[in-house]
Amino acid sequence: MNWLRSRRGLLTALVVALCGLAVSTALVVRAATGTARGGPVDFGAEPLTDAVSTGPASGPVTGTPDTAPAAEPDAASTAPGAAGTAAGAEASRCPAARAPLAAPTRLLLPRLDLSAAVDPVGVADDGTVVVPRDPRRVGWYRFSPRPGASGGSSVIVGHVDSDDRGLGVLVALAEVRAGDRVSVERADGSRVDYRVVSRRTVAKEALAASGAFRTEGPAVLTLVTCTGPYLPDQGGYRNNLVVTAVEASK
Repeated sequence: MNWLRSRRGLLTALVVALCGLAVSTALVVRAATGTARGGPVDFGAEPLTDAVSTGPASGPVTGTPDTAPAAEPDAASTAPGAAGTAAGAEASRCPAARAPLAAPTRLLLPRLDLSAAVDPVGVADDGTVVVPRDPRRVGWYRFSPRPGASGGSSVIVGHVDSDDRGLGVLVALAEVRAGDRVSVERADGSRVDYRVVSRRTVAKEALAASGAFRTEGPAVLTLVTCTGPYLPDQGGYRNNLVVTAVEASK
């Protein structure tokens, strides 16, 4: 009888272990492909590609670089290929509105329970966008227009996962749907509300020319993270997931 109990206990432990392995495998596959079973496929129109851009040479890095200092100024001299910052250009076109818009501080996507602090980020030495080291945080590309600007693409980037810290907050973008509400809280206490209109998979080498970093044209919020396939021998993730949202009032 004791032997039978021991055997049943062993079988129960084995079943639990196998279930745990299945769940872990599903999470890894989900992070590596950027999709979830039953989740939405890409949708919406391709982004504009003929507007002026101050984007980096390529897409967000897949490593864990340091975040750009919060006090770093929006200096035109440090913007890659920029004639001036988006905030400066906005002010020069409208002399009465000299004060720049407040910087973003938090990204919210309520339906997916996404809430992440926002850090200002710039460009790394290799020409890629700097991404916050902590996968629970996201970065506002500070050479893009600030959320709420009258034109251009306000870009927020983040990791889909991390080697040592698990999944990133933007893994939730695999579940995004058309019409989902996205909100950006700003340093002055104000908030800009958006609704999702598209989700596209873009090859990393094509991201800079995809229109994601344009500074003119219709005002949008652009969220960028990595997506599969994941090929370690070729540098990691091969694509970017690009989610575009327009202001909810427009």
